Amino acid sequence: MKIIKNWLKNKLRNGLKIAILEDAVNQLSNKFTSSIPALENSVNQLNDAVARDVQGLFGVSYWYEGNLWEPTVQIALRDLCKPGDVVFDVGANFGGLTSVMSRMVGPKGVVCAFEASPRIIDKCQRNLVLNGCNNVQIYNVAVYSKSNEKVPIYLGGHLNDSIYSSNDTDVAAFNVSTVALDDFIHFTGLVPNLIKMDIEGAEFDAIQGMSHTLVNIKPHLILETQPQDTKCLSFLREKGYVAIDLNNYHEVKSSNDYPDGVAIRNNLYIHQDRLSETLYKPPFIFHEISSFSQEDFTSSDNLISLKSPINLDKGRYLIDIDFSAKGIDNEMMCGVKMGDTVIFRYHAYTSFLAQSYRDWIVNLTESSEINLYFEFLNGTFDDTFLINQAKIFRIAEFDNSSSCLYT
Repeated sequence: MKIIKNWLKNKLRNGLKIAILEDAVNQLSNKFTSSIPALENSVNQLNDAVARDVQGLFGVSYWYEGNLWEPTVQIALRDLCKPGDVVFDVGANFGGLTSVMSRMVGPKGVVCAFEASPRIIDKCQRNLVLNGCNNVQIYNVAVYSKSNEKVPIYLGGHLNDSIYSSNDTDVAAFNVSTVALDDFIHFTGLVPNLIKMDIEGAEFDAIQGMSHTLVNIKPHLILETQPQDTKCLSFLREKGYVAIDLNNYHEVKSSNDYPDGVAIRNNLYIHQDRLSETLYKPPFIFHEISSFSQEDFTSSDNLISLKSPINLDKGRYLIDIDFSAKGIDNEMMCGVKMGDTVIFRYHAYTSFLAQSYRDWIVNLTESSEINLYFEFLNGTFDDTFLINQAKIFRIAEFDNSSSCLYT
């Protein structure tokens, strides 16, 4: 009988333990189940925050959205990057223009994207993946006059890192390897039809390393330029290249051909032997379509725009706006809207916009009603901002240009 009692006690104890365990498991399961929606919500919020952070800081858009980065450069890239081309993006940064080049050359084309800064290269890779750019190869090297050297990378204020420091007290954050494009092309067998280059003042070093390419291949070039620095302009003109200011389509032969006071421009260089392949054959013919005075603009809250939109036919237009401003502690977006959709945009503080971005090139693939707008952001209105007048010119050489079948 004692044995039976002990057996029953053990059974009861084990049963009680099991019941306690089952109750604890049920409680944990209920808590976990009830926390799943909150966990999913947190993950979704995190994903949204990351997406907003990427788009807000780096201006990137997903492939199915509009890409407004460097709009005047984009127009030239869309004209000159053909399906199946090999093209180089030197100074790819976060991939804003690399993604445009990728889509233009298509699945049979190749884009070689060079980005020297180790702190930027991962952002470039991420954005290209998000944009579905599977025809791009990224190289974390500095394009330079010689290969297999080491150059310093100094950090800029907004992902504008450079091999040159802005002052004598800067300390290099990285040291990276170099490649000369002549060597790269010889090694890979990839012959570029077009090279876009924006490497924060090191453009002349880079073109020194592609002399053979310039003479024998004669690729189209797009270079960011500081108007007072004419080394690249002089060197390329000696090689037979014609320079066109992509902000206003005027030919550039010297620093005197830039508008007064501008701090930055983008030049398209086409070799004179290849001008006939393109529509870029200066001098261009400009037909004035419309002009506007101060009275034609209206202000509402933080937005200034034309009182009445204007209808324009399909074609390419220069919008020349005479406006002034002194603000450096404000933020503005300005550009062109088609209805509620922005089709052209610049984003900076007002004095910089008034200094360097008073001329806009817009390409319309169909007849459209457009409006010009200036929008102050985050309550940073600039009392010194003033629009004097605006003029719209149609650029005749592009009247019959064919549109790309995709964007």
